[in-house]
Amino acid sequence: MARAVITSPTVPSTAGVTVTPATFTADGIAIPNGAKRALRVTNGSGASVNITEKFGPSAAVDGVAPADRVVAVAAAATKWFGPWSGAYAQDDGHVYIDVSSPTSVTYEVVEITPK
Repeated sequence: MARAVITSPTVPSTAGVTVTPATFTADGIAIPNGAKRALRVTNGSGASVNITEKFGPSAAVDGVAPADRVVAVAAAATKWFGPWSGAYAQDDGHVYIDVSSPTSVTYEVVEITPK
């Protein structure tokens, strides 16, 4: 399987928008980097999972590549991630997000646009 590429983030509206969460795959997801995008992760499993936000190849702190950011999401919990700085952009312009165990873990990418 390939990394799932997000092409249409959900855009909230004052009229309401139906949210249809997707299930993570073992290969993770790719989100087009943008200052108005965020990721909601819901862990429906009975154990904690780790979400990894991968730094891009050009990210550096004092000339050293930083370790990817790993954040735990407890069993039956929901967390929000983002927006991401340019340091997270991969060569293709996406932010790569991985999950340690995709079973019962869903996500939704939202994009807030000003009116």
